[in-house]
Parts: sequence; structure tokens; C-alpha cells
Amino acid sequence: MKHLANKMLALLLLTVVFAACKKDEQRAYLNVSGAMTLTSNQTVMVLTEANAANPGITFTWNKANFGFKSANEYTLQMCKAGTNWAVPATTNNVAMGTSLSIALTVGGFNTELAKFLPAFAVNDIDVRVMASPGGAAAPQYSNTVKVKVTPYRVIIPYSFPRALNVAGNYQNWDPPTAPQLVDVNGTAAGGNYEGYINFANPSPEFKLVKGNNWGAGDLGMASPGNLNPNGGNNITLGNGAGIYLMRANRTTNTYSATKINSWGIIGSATPGGWGVETPMTYDPITKLYSITVNLVAATSGSPNELKFRANNDWGINFGITNSKLEYNGPNVPITVSGNYTITLDLLIAGNYDYLIKKN
Repeated sequence: MKHLANKMLALLLLTVVFAACKKDEQRAYLNVSGAMTLTSNQTVMVLTEANAANPGITFTWNKANFGFKSANEYTLQMCKAGTNWAVPATTNNVAMGTSLSIALTVGGFNTELAKFLPAFAVNDIDVRVMASPGGAAAPQYSNTVKVKVTPYRVIIPYSFPRALNVAGNYQNWDPPTAPQLVDVNGTAAGGNYEGYINFANPSPEFKLVKGNNWGAGDLGMASPGNLNPNGGNNITLGNGAGIYLMRANRTTNTYSATKINSWGIIGSATPGGWGVETPMTYDPITKLYSITVNLVAATSGSPNELKFRANNDWGINFGITNSKLEYNGPNVPITVSGNYTITLDLLIAGNYDYLIKKN
């Protein structure tokens, strides 16, 4: 009996050990990661600058479960709906650290949207959260939340050395109220300034001022096309009043001025196709170029497209990259036929904007 009891005890111990090992094995190898769930307290929003300080939108998500102990870092990602996160440059990332929520004011949300969306247009966006556990482990993504939003335009202010004020006889030689040229590269050296200036005087004269007062210093003309970094003579233009694309370079001390006689749209979606430019109209009150026009989408294959072009020539043209105007940029696809109002806003340097709105 004693021998039998010892055998039974051994068998019982073996069963307990096996069960414990099986339980440990489940803990080690049956780790099924829990999915993150992202929620939003808003799904439709029209943002206005007057409400910039008000509560806007809140995103909340649960902790990602990778099946092992991890110090997760989270990133809120937003992109224009339909891009399917395919092009990283079109995705706006907001680093969240270890936080499991973010509450954005109207202004804060608008700031993030301005990085990849045009202003004043109704846009559908996709939002998700990426969790990174660190090390070599692959990230985990939440569900996608869709939000329909209309952002407003934010004017970014610039000052020297990012900007030069164009003070001249067309605006009473007043630097504080002068339009600007902005360094498109954002370098302190001031390599590439540009802006569209409306010189209303029939014989334009001006200087480039390094701030809001003459005491800050200015650049004048050493000779046509060349700047005097220490002042010198007034810069003059020989083609009379009008809007000019002005460019200046403080590294090479050079400048150029191209008179803009017209802006228009051109492309397979427009009435004139790629052969004939359809002109836009400039409004001196709103300072916008605009047109209301019928655009045609392709019935099959690649979509019809358009671009913005100045002076009936390809020397100055805009395409669109990440919903922003870009010189010589990609064509703009038109996916739905219909009547559109198109505007082009170029008279605030460093803040170029556009709108293509279906009526």
C-alpha cells in the first residue's frame, strides 16, 4: 500500500508540474495583442479664427497590448481621406509620448490641419494612433476615425532675417506697413526671398528694409539686378505699375522682378485643355485671382488635371504638393466633373494659398 501511495503521490506531483508548465507556456507563447481603439468627441467641425481659444476636438485611445511588458510611445497621425497613408509626406504626425489622449483647441487643431490641408474647403480626414513599443518590434495601429472638417486660414507673420519689407513710393515709404519678401528656405543668411508685390505707382521705386524702421538698415540698387547691402540708390522698375514677382538674395546680393500680366488655369480638366490657358481675374479689393469655370473629369483611366500658370508661359507655374502650392509641382487631379470656383491668393509672401471648390 505504501508503495502504491508513493506512486500515486508522484503521479499527482507530475500532473501539477505539467499543468504549471502548460500555464507558463501559455503565458509565454499565447500572447494575443489587444487592439487599440481610438475615439473622437467630434466628427464634423467648421473651424473659425474667432473660436480659436475654444475647446476643439479630443482623441482618446486605450493602451496598446503587445503581449509583453513595453513602454509604449504613441503618435497621432492624420491624413487627407483617400490617401490611405500611402505617401508619408502627406501624413501629419503629432508625438504624444505615453499619453492616451489629446485635447486640441480649435486653433491647435487648425494649426495641425494647416500642415496638409487647404483653408476654407470642406475636407474629410483620417485619424489613427500608432503605438511603438521600442526595440525591433513592429508598431501597432488603432482603428481609423473619420472627421469632416473645414479649417480656416492662418497668416504666419515673418520678420527679419526671414523677411525684408519692401518700402517705396507706392506706399509712402513706410516700412511697418510695407509688403514683404520672405526667405522661402527659412535661413538666417537670407538666401532666397520672394513675394508678389503690387506696385501701384507708374514709376516704382523702393528699397528692401531689414525690419519695420529705416534704422534697421536697407538694401538698395548697386546696378540693375544687383543689390547694395549698405543702402545705395533706390531700386527702380522700368515696366510701370502692376504686380511683380520679386526675388532677392542677400548671399549673392542680387534681385529680379518679373511683371505678372496674368494668371490662369491650364490642363486636361479645363476648357482649353493643355493648349490654351483659361484666364483668372484679379480683384484689387480682395487681392485674389479667381475664376468660376466648368471642369471635366476623365471618364476612364487617369484623372484629368490642371495647373496654375502665369503670363501664358511655363516659366512661372504652380502645382500642388501635400495640399500646398509648389512651383513646378505635380498636376492637380480633378476627379468629379462640375462647376468650380477657383481662387489663388499670392499677395502675402510666405502665405500663398488656393481654393478649388465645387459649386
